[in-house]
Amino acid sequence: MSIDMLNLTTYASVDRKHLGEMGDIDEDTDRHFIYQYICKTEYGNVMWKPHKFKLETNDKIPFTKIDVNPNHFPNYNMFHAWFFGLFKENENVSLDSFSVSRIDLKSDVYDVPLDVVLARLYVMGCRRDSVSIIKGSTIYIGSNPKIRIYDKQKEIMYRFKKGKQIYDQDVEMYLSGKQITRFEIEIRNFKGTLKNVFDDPLGLVSYFDRLIFYNLEDDDKIASMGGLQRLMSRIPRKYRAEYDKYKDKELEALVRDNFIKSLKAWLEAGDGLDGVPF
Repeated sequence: MSIDMLNLTTYASVDRKHLGEMGDIDEDTDRHFIYQYICKTEYGNVMWKPHKFKLETNDKIPFTKIDVNPNHFPNYNMFHAWFFGLFKENENVSLDSFSVSRIDLKSDVYDVPLDVVLARLYVMGCRRDSVSIIKGSTIYIGSNPKIRIYDKQKEIMYRFKKGKQIYDQDVEMYLSGKQITRFEIEIRNFKGTLKNVFDDPLGLVSYFDRLIFYNLEDDDKIASMGGLQRLMSRIPRKYRAEYDKYKDKELEALVRDNFIKSLKAWLEAGDGLDGVPF
């Protein structure tokens, strides 16, 4: 699935009785948090009833907030059924009832090492000082959108050792033994609704357009682009031969195509997907 996280808000009220059957409901009696109630379910967190501020301010805040990772669901239909089941029937909620405050997009590229990505990557609109590399295995670029590029196999092993949640598809990835580089883009203040997301899912791929790659041999293009080539200066020309096998890989197309393929498979996995453009 190409969408890794959704933070959603709405003015609709949840079905508290139903939520109580799904998980424990905690109450914030000291007003430490914006929402008075939170229910941590198996698939995501549901918060409702703003109470931290004065009444006039609380009334302006969406009544309900939901943080959910669609990877919990094998297909769109199962996500839809769980999601809309959170609300009372008389609320008559629809996809355009929910504003998206955060959406994380991801694309997995196989058999392309992280150091090759770092050597060839240029990110449009980002300054050099917005780049950080953590322990040589994760690249962070920018703030909003925030780009993360990392070795997915190492991330799965880290989560396993720390006892963190691992999805079924992560287990399949790990057992495959393949080199997997994940490109992840976190977008805050999306300024759209859930209807916008699912009416035009292919439009989301445009967020990957800022990722540009070049051949190591194209010195003129490298010089003109400047930017984020952190690794390039450390590779003497005589050692660049080992990267030759990657020069013909169209990484930009791979990132885009893998995002579309994964999203399409998730949307098409169920029946009766009215309004989904596939």
